[in-house]
Amino acid sequence: MLRLILALLLLAVVKVACASSTLTIDGKAIEYEVKGDGPIPVLFDAGALMGMAGWDSVWEQLPSNITAIRFSRLGEGESDACTGKRSRQDYVAEVDKVLTALDIERPFVYVGHSFGGITARQFSAAHRGEVSAMLLLDPYNPHDVDILKQLDPVDGPRQIQAVKQADYEAGAGKWCFLDIIWDKTESLGYEAIGDLPVTLIAAAKVPAEPRNLFESAEGRKLWGQYQSDWVQAFPRGRAVLAEQSSHYVQDDVPELVVEELKRLLQRL
Repeated sequence: MLRLILALLLLAVVKVACASSTLTIDGKAIEYEVKGDGPIPVLFDAGALMGMAGWDSVWEQLPSNITAIRFSRLGEGESDACTGKRSRQDYVAEVDKVLTALDIERPFVYVGHSFGGITARQFSAAHRGEVSAMLLLDPYNPHDVDILKQLDPVDGPRQIQAVKQADYEAGAGKWCFLDIIWDKTESLGYEAIGDLPVTLIAAAKVPAEPRNLFESAEGRKLWGQYQSDWVQAFPRGRAVLAEQSSHYVQDDVPELVVEELKRLLQRL
């Protein structure tokens, strides 16, 4: 997970444009799409900079018993730009307003990838009873930096600082989420969220040529362990290690994502 946000931006640029509509919330346009009319509402919240196009690879494979909602947060996709530094609470409020404007019934299932996993957890804690289950795809985890420090106590901190500096330089004036992803306080867990069915798919693929220690076999093992430890604290938590997937789980193993979503829906 510890990688340049610039890589996310480049991937987002090549995503195929998707059909969307627009909401106006607090004077700003937010793009969205609602698909299907099944009895179970499911919200899809993508990773940073991906916008709602981040779900293209699974969008046509979704089960028929759901109403699927996806959107682009401010500053992403075709939504209006964001301004200043946004807080976790700002992103939670944005989701709440989108759901309200679309008249989406609650509780709903929250599917979050990467940065979307932060908002999924924050929303579930702030709006108890409004989320019926969570499916998290390689979500943000503050222990990414701990892996580098553990594997290289001498040079690890320098590498972390270099990535942080590059992120802030690349995102100056346009990426409103940087303070959140570099705030390495513990993620909200079972005590804050409560007893929900939660499935977490962790990216465990070791690249043929790892670019850094985080991508090494030991780094991937530690990442999977940190992710598993978080979700297994939930009585109904389920950890899935995707050994054939990079961070972009829905792109690399879309069938697995759909399979785990169906499995989660059966647990409601």
